[in-house]
Amino acid sequence: MREKNLPIKIFEKRGDIDERLTEGGGNDELPKWVLSGWELKNKSDLLLNELSTAQKRIQQKFNKYSSVPTLIKAKIIDNALAKTHRADLTQFFQLKKQNRTIGFTENQELLIRIDNPSELLEISTNLYHYDKNPKVISGVKNIEAFEPNISLDNITPQKDGKYIIKVKLLNYDNYQINTHVLQVFQKLLTDNIKIKLDRTVRYTNNNTIFQISIDSIEALFEIDDFNGIMSIEPMPIYDITEDSLFVEEMVHIPAPKKDTEYPVIGVLDSGIANIPQLNSWIVGRHTSYPQNLIDPSHGTFVAGIASFGDILEGKKLTFAEGCRLFDATVYPNPKLESVTEAELVDNIREVIEKYCHTIKIWNMSLGSKVEIKNSEFSDFGAALDSIQDENDVLIIKSAGNCNNFLNSMPVSKIARGADSIRALTVGSIAHSQLKNDLSPYNHLSPFSRIGPGPANIIKPDLVHYGGNCGVDNGKLIINGVHSLNKDGTLRKDIGTSFSTPRVAAIVADIHHKLREEFDPVLLKALTIHSAKYPYEVDLDMNEKINQFGFGLPSSADEILYNNPHEITLILRDNLNKGEFIEILDFPYPESLIDQNGYYYGQVFLTLVNTPILSEGQGPEYCQSNIDIYFGTYDQKKTRDTSKRTVKNPIGREGQHNLLLSSNYSKKRPLEFQHQFSKTEQILVQYSGKFYPIKKYAVDISKLTPTKKEKHAQSSKKWFLKLEGLYRDYIEKQGEEKRMDLSQEFCIIITIRDPFKQKFVYQEVSQLLQSNNFLHRNIKLRQDIDINLDGG
Repeated sequence: MREKNLPIKIFEKRGDIDERLTEGGGNDELPKWVLSGWELKNKSDLLLNELSTAQKRIQQKFNKYSSVPTLIKAKIIDNALAKTHRADLTQFFQLKKQNRTIGFTENQELLIRIDNPSELLEISTNLYHYDKNPKVISGVKNIEAFEPNISLDNITPQKDGKYIIKVKLLNYDNYQINTHVLQVFQKLLTDNIKIKLDRTVRYTNNNTIFQISIDSIEALFEIDDFNGIMSIEPMPIYDITEDSLFVEEMVHIPAPKKDTEYPVIGVLDSGIANIPQLNSWIVGRHTSYPQNLIDPSHGTFVAGIASFGDILEGKKLTFAEGCRLFDATVYPNPKLESVTEAELVDNIREVIEKYCHTIKIWNMSLGSKVEIKNSEFSDFGAALDSIQDENDVLIIKSAGNCNNFLNSMPVSKIARGADSIRALTVGSIAHSQLKNDLSPYNHLSPFSRIGPGPANIIKPDLVHYGGNCGVDNGKLIINGVHSLNKDGTLRKDIGTSFSTPRVAAIVADIHHKLREEFDPVLLKALTIHSAKYPYEVDLDMNEKINQFGFGLPSSADEILYNNPHEITLILRDNLNKGEFIEILDFPYPESLIDQNGYYYGQVFLTLVNTPILSEGQGPEYCQSNIDIYFGTYDQKKTRDTSKRTVKNPIGREGQHNLLLSSNYSKKRPLEFQHQFSKTEQILVQYSGKFYPIKKYAVDISKLTPTKKEKHAQSSKKWFLKLEGLYRDYIEKQGEEKRMDLSQEFCIIITIRDPFKQKFVYQEVSQLLQSNNFLHRNIKLRQDIDINLDGG
């Protein structure tokens, strides 16, 4: 019998027992940075002068496009960025008693909609009464008229001499205004003979992109002053880099077994060749291009790894035993036809919308060469988020390749599109090291792009094996991974394109082995929860996260089963605004108390939530967050709900969050160096960061002596708390559009006895029962023998 044969468990919060209402707090004292006296008056006068200058420019805009609103932008100082101050700013810039704040840029600028130049008088009045608005006037650095971001410095013409341009309109957060502006702009384009409208593409519900072509840059002078334009830039063109080494030999791929179901992966790529090894595994095809414009080399290589990566590599890397494939050809032969970002988004949306009811896991080893911005999420990433949300699918996305190593330069950050919040983004590590290779085994491949993502979020999420390479006398030497060429022969190649389908195979295998409804949040959480850092990597934690994300994921069986000395619990739920979850009877096993009367054990905790997303908010694309606390307390206490700020009758005393790095000794006990510290320890302070994924791994025995004495004594009780946070912008949107704000989430907690002596699985199962938690084994396709005694 294998060591792991106990299915992981799902448990539920206990209704009114574990649900709490958010309680108010704070005070009315002004922050220390708020100006007063003559300094405040001078600042008010300065802003009034700037507003007067802006008003002249705004009048010019309305003289030409009287029915299209324009904007002013107010740059906010660092001290005023907190949510408590943002609400005051929003109220200050209200016009006609309406919220007019529609966006927030990467330069910390609030965007305020102006429907008529006369409306600026309201803002002038507020500035004039500086003594009534000291916080806002102190918090605004300057005020200017908004101008579209026009960035054409590096634009190059296409083969036909034309320039392909991407035009993005403003989102006014108003359906009627957006519709009107869209119609006016479309007419402006169709009436202009110097500009050809190639396509209009819906990236998200609030973001429609125009792809236009022009003969000369001067043609843009006809539209660049249109009030409704957010940005004008070169339309990104996508291509696939083929660094290949062919091996002239055939490989045997088994045919699918009759009457056997297999995982299914949709392959968003350049097509899968009609070859004997893969034909019997393909369940369907869809193409956006005629056959004469397709080169299936890249897509076939990706498909081979997705379906039979372990067989082709001759190693057990994913433990997936064959995946069915859906061929989604969304990319043409780059030697014959280029593909723009807008066209690629259109192609991806079309195929996923058509087949999303049957194909849930999609591999996407395509992307941009342009790296992400530090403080702004890409349109491409937002489009992928929208497609996944609307169609209930999960995309596994490559982090992107970089050739900087050829010139001894640092590797670039992840490419645009890899910053998709909903997708799992995958980097590459080296599967081996040969003479000329730059990367040691299990270290980051030389070409693999790194994080962090925009707003410092963790991207890539995971890594897997995508090859190695080196440079010899200026020539690239590749040490590639194996897969299939379009003629059926073996071939070697390198790239994050080929680490990505290994993770797609693992995710598809997990989904296939579950008898649960498809749940992308659960699948992401399970995969990330299992990930570990390779033992060979000895970097500080921040660098590990930037390069490897959360690490290398385990196999499906490793993820879905426990041994008797550990248990994995899943809480999958929804957290409404105005509420939090607090479980005061968390079932931590009392068997994990040592002979000196202190708790010990290893705890692994992963939280994946689905933050509310809003493009146009710059670094604040993630508009909501969930904070998590796990630790000990002394006892429950009764609270006085007659007090105005007290809403919850039960609380706790002597509580302490054990997920804080300050709790733990920095020394590594020798007995855990290999088993825990180097491969599994993740302890990052996420407070206020709006990270959509959080992961912790702590060893209770490594508490500092002081913390152990205070917080790990056997008399302590255990708690788990989840608390939501929402930015001011989405709270205002919720009020105005009558939306109930909430976040779906999945928490996975593993408790382990590192000495493998105590029967943790059995004890925690009994504690769930005795504390009246609804719980069950996760539903699996095949039942196996379960022995709670560990024998």
